[in-house]
Amino acid sequence: MSVLSELIQSIIDMPGEFADVALQGPVEAILVLSGAILVGLPLVLFTYLLLGAAVDLVTPESFGASYP
Repeated sequence: MSVLSELIQSIIDMPGEFADVALQGPVEAILVLSGAILVGLPLVLFTYLLLGAAVDLVTPESFGASYP
């Protein structure tokens, strides 16, 4: 099996593995949820900042305003 196919298979299996861990008890569920929040919130924030920077690169400095 190639490395790429193993990576894809592990990505497919990951939600089931996380669900198995989260269903073991309330402490495990809280840990999985807090981990998801600690990874998800920065991901959303940095994606927002990256998209804002990309939009800033392609928009003109002024929308029709002329300076003397």
